Amino acid sequence: MRRGHVRRSLAVLVLAALLSAPVGAGAEEELTPEVAEYPAENYEPGPGWPEGWTPPPPPEGMSERMRAEVEQILREHPDLYDRYDWWVWDPLPSWTNEYPWFWREDKMGCGTTLHVYAYPVPDTQLITREFGRSFGWSRLYWKPCRYEPIQSITETRELSEEEKLAEGRRAEYLYWVDKSHPGLGRDDGSESNGNPDYIYIYLNQGDAAKRFDVPAYLDTTVNRVRVPIRFVSEMMGAEVSWDPDGRRVTINFPAITREVPKVVPAPGFDYPDLFDPEEYLPNGHRFAFEERTVSTPERTIILTIDHPVALVDGREVPLDAPPVIRNDRTMVPVRFIAEQMGAKVYWVGAEPIFRLDDGTMSGTYQVHIFTPFFPLYEYPSWYLENRAVRY
Repeated sequence: MRRGHVRRSLAVLVLAALLSAPVGAGAEEELTPEVAEYPAENYEPGPGWPEGWTPPPPPEGMSERMRAEVEQILREHPDLYDRYDWWVWDPLPSWTNEYPWFWREDKMGCGTTLHVYAYPVPDTQLITREFGRSFGWSRLYWKPCRYEPIQSITETRELSEEEKLAEGRRAEYLYWVDKSHPGLGRDDGSESNGNPDYIYIYLNQGDAAKRFDVPAYLDTTVNRVRVPIRFVSEMMGAEVSWDPDGRRVTINFPAITREVPKVVPAPGFDYPDLFDPEEYLPNGHRFAFEERTVSTPERTIILTIDHPVALVDGREVPLDAPPVIRNDRTMVPVRFIAEQMGAKVYWVGAEPIFRLDDGTMSGTYQVHIFTPFFPLYEYPSWYLENRAVRY
């Protein structure tokens, strides 16, 4: 996952951010951008300007490079933008009194106007060269119609012992996430958009869909997602046999017992507190690991093609989505199968759930499965309730 949440970046906004939520040309009311403000404590004291250096004068207009980009956007997207404006950040933020800085250009789409502006950026290279000190800064790309100044400036320093332990816990958490989905690349789904005929399936934050020989899909007749039986056999640890005469599939989940480190909240916190808004990893200061024995029982499931009843350990269980044959592959209902092995299943439909770096939304038509061996099984809904953003 890469993947940010809101992730911080030093790059300027890309074109996708400009086109993320425009109002069509000819809209009756033009939108007014807002200017983000951040508290003074976001900016640690700086070294000031080196001797002989002075602040740069405001630019008199757009650079030739930016002008060419703007003209290209207006030319190629007349249905989105019919004008542009230019301005220089004023008044300057107070941190410019403590840091050497320079002007940088950026652009942002809002309504039918392309807003182009110059804003101050701390000159960290100059600080390092002249003062021998290192500073880092961040900038949020939150959403359209929002000017984002520098969000924070912090002097780099060695981590404290507490911070080192917190970072170590985050690294260990990722290790156990990967151990819970062996053979799958880590992926949180934030960069992927599926469709009803191609559903992304994630198993313990592993990208399972890329291993399918035929895609999972949404059966709109029963509003259920079906996955190829290969997923059950190869990635969910079952043995699968096929009876062609009876058109029956037998799925056997063996009994499994493992010692698994589980995330538990530190004193004073609860599971919903573990993740900061839109963060990919839990806050290492707020949790610890606790070794637990996790067991799943042996289970045998018999499914008959097009038959709405399953046999689970010899007991009849009604199905809301019976297995079917599609493209010469047996497709089974993913929620029923996953829940029989003790997993929790979350469905994401047409509305996106992840906010990307540039403010746009992503993540549609996905299924997220968390087995009992995932390190956060006690509260796996953090995935959709804490980090994910819904409109």
